[in-house]
Amino acid sequence: MYHLGMALVEVEAVSKSYPRRVGLRTEQRTVVDDVSLTVEAGETLGLVGESGSGKTTLARMILGLVAPTRGSIRVDSIDVAHATRGELHSLRSRMQPVFQDPFAALNPRMKVREIVTEPWAIHGVEPGMKKGSAALRARAAELLAKVGLDESALGRYPHEFSGGQRQRINIARALALRPRLLILDEPVSALDVSVGAQIVNLLRDLQREHGLTYLFISHSMPLVRYLSTRIAVMQHGRLVETGEAEALCSAPRQAYTRQLLAATPELPTGAA
Repeated sequence: MYHLGMALVEVEAVSKSYPRRVGLRTEQRTVVDDVSLTVEAGETLGLVGESGSGKTTLARMILGLVAPTRGSIRVDSIDVAHATRGELHSLRSRMQPVFQDPFAALNPRMKVREIVTEPWAIHGVEPGMKKGSAALRARAAELLAKVGLDESALGRYPHEFSGGQRQRINIARALALRPRLLILDEPVSALDVSVGAQIVNLLRDLQREHGLTYLFISHSMPLVRYLSTRIAVMQHGRLVETGEAEALCSAPRQAYTRQLLAATPELPTGAA
């Protein structure tokens, strides 16, 4: 059972370094440097910073795709880096990613029906459903409806859809296992501004409907401000400022945060 205010993700003093060749010697390049943060159940934590600030590497560590060099990450009280195979399998049904490129994330050889139902093939179908059954198709159609797509999309391929529609398919797939946490890594940066605004408003609606928790990663401070409860600002792998979204954006303490606020235009979310 999840309660508002409960820490769903706990990142403690996490660092990640990679070896790199410099002339004849090998050095360690640190891309995430001693980061600590929490994501509370039911909130949206916005993680913002320029490209190369370490945001995506941190997200990949939370997802268990990359092991930290130092520190610990706990999701739903499970230590991700030291989880058993069974614990990771269970944990990955409770947290799902939505990535930046909505086309690369979809298998072009699979129909939407197969894409949306793929999580059930991996983790097991819900009670009362069997592979290829009418109940499974109906559940897939229900997921598409939640993201604003018609049931007719089930029989089509990814290349038949626009970028915004493909991202809706990605979100539908992410919702299939009824996760508690979505890790949204630049989910609208590859889309036109107006289409991105529609996706952002969809994410807000889904969060209200399903009680979802979001880690929302972006380089756009105005976008993060619109969607987030709290904001964490990363620069050169370090966490330089955190705070409640409105308070941080109204009175940022760091010059870097002020630069991020000034660097990107407001998103026309109200018109979406």
